[in-house]
Amino acid sequence: MCGIIAITGSVGSAYEVFFGLMNLQHRGQDGAGIMTVDGKNPPGFHIQKGSGLIDTVFSERSFQALKGKAALGHSRYATVGRNDPNLLQPFLDSESGIGLGHNGNIVNFYALRDKWLATEDSRNREIVSDSQLILRLLSDHLKESKEVSSATVFAALAKLMDDLVGSYSVVCLTKDGDLFGFRDPHGIRPLAMGSKVNDAGETLYALASETVALRFLGFDNIEELDAGEAVYITHDGIVTRQTIRKESSSPCMFEWVYFARVESEFAGQSVYKARFRLGLLLAEHLKKCNITADVVVPVPETSRASAIAIAEAMGIPFRELLIKNRYVNRTFILDDQQTRQEAIRRKLFPIMDEIKGQRCLIVDDSIVRGNTAKQLVRLIRQAGATEITLVSTCPPINSPCYYGIDFPSPDELIAYNRTEEQIAEELGADRVVFQTIEGLKQALAQKSLCTGCLTGEYPTSVSEGVAFEKQRLLDRKDKSDKVKEPSC
Repeated sequence: MCGIIAITGSVGSAYEVFFGLMNLQHRGQDGAGIMTVDGKNPPGFHIQKGSGLIDTVFSERSFQALKGKAALGHSRYATVGRNDPNLLQPFLDSESGIGLGHNGNIVNFYALRDKWLATEDSRNREIVSDSQLILRLLSDHLKESKEVSSATVFAALAKLMDDLVGSYSVVCLTKDGDLFGFRDPHGIRPLAMGSKVNDAGETLYALASETVALRFLGFDNIEELDAGEAVYITHDGIVTRQTIRKESSSPCMFEWVYFARVESEFAGQSVYKARFRLGLLLAEHLKKCNITADVVVPVPETSRASAIAIAEAMGIPFRELLIKNRYVNRTFILDDQQTRQEAIRRKLFPIMDEIKGQRCLIVDDSIVRGNTAKQLVRLIRQAGATEITLVSTCPPINSPCYYGIDFPSPDELIAYNRTEEQIAEELGADRVVFQTIEGLKQALAQKSLCTGCLTGEYPTSVSEGVAFEKQRLLDRKDKSDKVKEPSC
C-alpha cells in the first residue's frame, strides 16, 4: 500500500505535492520521493528521494531544485521487493520520458519479469520491483508511437492491461508536463481526481490516492476514477477520460476498515460513516450474544468511530484509556515481526487507575497477526481489568493478501485455522468477537468488494500468488540476514 499524488499547472507544484504527501504519510513510511519536470527545451526531470518519513526526506533546499509546473510524489510501503532505497518511487524511464508512481501489487510479477528479461530489448536493464516492470512494459508499448498523447497512452494501456494481473493505481508524469493515471480493471486500489482555480484564474488538476489529500490542498470537483478507467491531463488543462477495461467493481474493504484516513471517501462512501456503521452493526451482534461491559475503550486511532457507535448503541460509557505515543507511527505497516513488536511496546500505554476493576470492551479495527492485540491484553490485565472482551470491526482475516497489503502468508494470521475461542486463548482475552462478513458489506454499502483475505475468493486469478508469497518471505529473510549489527 502506497500513497500517490500528482499536480499539473502550478508553479508551486513540488510544494503542493509535498503537503499532499504529508496527508498520505499513513499509506507508507519506508520512504518518499518527488519528481518534477520543467518547461525548458529540452525538458528536464528533477527528482529527490529518501528513506524515512516525508518531513525528514525534504527540506527547503529540496524545493530549490524541484522546479516545474508539474510534480509527482510517492510514499512507499514495501511489499514486492526488499526495503531498498533504490526502490523508492517515482521511477523514471529516460527513453520514453515518463515518470511513474504505483500503488498495489502485480500478482504475476515474477512470471512477467522473466518473460520480459528474455527479450532482446531487456539487456542491461534490471527489474527488481513490480512498479519498475509496469513502467518498462508501458514504455515498450509506447515505442510504437511517435508521440505521447491521450490516444497513444490509452492504446498502450489496453495492451498493458492484457499483461498485468493484480491491483494497481498508477499515476505518470510526462516530459511535457502532462499527467495520466489509471486503475486496474477491478478497481481494487483507489485513485481520485480533483481540480481548482488559482488566484490567476488558471485551472489546476491533481490525482491522488485519497480525497483527503486533494481537499487539504483546496481541490474541489473531486471524483474517483472508475475501475479500469484512465485519465490524461495535458499541461494546458485538456482532460480526456476513457474506460480501458472494466471487469468488476471490487474495492479493497481494508481501505475503509483500517488503511484510509477517516476524512477520506471511497466509492462514494465516507470512511468515517462506514466505520461508525461497522460499530452500530457490531453492537447489535454483541447484544444478541448477551455481552456487556463497564467501559468501551478504542484502540487508537482507526477504531475510534466504531467504538463511539458501540458505546452509544449499548449504553456503555466510552473512555479513551489507551494513550498513543504520537511519535510512534503505524506498526502494522512496518516490515518485519521484531520491528513491529518493539514499536507496539512503545506505541500505547493504559491509564491504569481507570481500568482497574473494570470489565473492558476493547475495540480494534482488525486483528491481523495478533501482535498488537496480545500486547494490549497483557497491558490491560496488568492494569487490573477484571474482564477483557476484544472486539474487531473487521471479520477474521485468514487468507493472504496479494494486492498490496503485507500479509502474504496465512501462517502469519492469527485467525488462520483458529476459532474465536482459540484466538481468545492465544491472545489472553476472555473472549474475542469479530464483525460478520454480512455486517461488513452492509456497513460499507458496496454491491461488491474485494474480500479475498476474509474468504479466500479473489477478484483476479491468484494462481501465481504462491510464488509471490515465497519471494516476499525470502525478501524478509534476506533483509534480516543482512542486518545483524548489535544495537547501541
